[in-house]
Amino acid sequence: MAEVAKEAGVSIKTVSNAINGVGNVLPKTQKKVDAAVAKLGYRIDTAARYLKTRRHQTIGFAISGFDSPFYTQLLEGVIDEATAKGYTVTISTYNQLKGGAEELIREAPYSNADGWIVYASHPLSNEGEVLEGDYPIVQCGNYTAFGKADLITLDNRGSYRETTQLLIDRGCRRIAALCAPEGITRDTYHRQDAVRGAAVIDRLEGYIDALRGNGLPVDWSLIPNGRRWTMAGGASAVNDLLAAGEGDRPDAILCYNDSAALGALYQLQLRGVSVPGDVQVIGFDNIAESRYSSPSLTTVDPMWKDYAKLCVTRLLARINGDDSPYATIALHPRLVERDSTRR
Repeated sequence: MAEVAKEAGVSIKTVSNAINGVGNVLPKTQKKVDAAVAKLGYRIDTAARYLKTRRHQTIGFAISGFDSPFYTQLLEGVIDEATAKGYTVTISTYNQLKGGAEELIREAPYSNADGWIVYASHPLSNEGEVLEGDYPIVQCGNYTAFGKADLITLDNRGSYRETTQLLIDRGCRRIAALCAPEGITRDTYHRQDAVRGAAVIDRLEGYIDALRGNGLPVDWSLIPNGRRWTMAGGASAVNDLLAAGEGDRPDAILCYNDSAALGALYQLQLRGVSVPGDVQVIGFDNIAESRYSSPSLTTVDPMWKDYAKLCVTRLLARINGDDSPYATIALHPRLVERDSTRR
């Protein structure tokens, strides 16, 4: 570092600030330091830095697996934001762990990461007891953190209410919701313990809010359940919906995510159903593939770059000693209209 300082004509402290992204380093000074680092081939000794700071300058990002394109987009955003803050990202999937996300959270303090962002694909047991340690964890996704960690989520209910209302305003009366969360039926959806800690039910409730607010019945034959939110699940659900009589078929399909929506589009076209002429289709996630389907998919954009930024910002705040009360932050998604709906 002393050699870099000499080459750049600055102090060792300035070099330290420039390399670690702290302090008020002028842009022209940063360029001098960067040039000296490149010329001399300087590399940070991460082991020595850890001995001094007790920081790995690494954060973890945990997901169940890579079965949804949304995870890849969120991961990209987390890496971009963490890199800008001088952190690297270690990635782990917990599907293969016997205890799932909870096992990963229990083992996180022994990893080479200063804290973890955990996308929970299932509700945590025992009122989120696993979150009660003092190790920095930020939870994201559609399940509650029980007030025991910062939670980054979405305004699921509001966005689904608005999207359903849009379809109603455009004349749709038989709107399918594809698919109900596992375990949610006509008899269980209103029970708080149907899926413990699941904000995911909020999307279904937003859909029901809009129907009831417009005097439309909630027809559970239009809310298939027991399907995964995948292309195969979407295709299977649509196949069953089309088995109904002509007058009982949906005139719009609101899908839980884009993967299910792409499967729905495939099955509708396979069966000769015009989209958006006969049936309008809306997805959720705004994955890259949604722009290139035929027709291109109208979808709800969860603002995943903002989502990722919030996750990283909250985690770094906790790593740096923020002990304020845990917060739940819900982003409000926006609709991106394409060719699978009529304007």
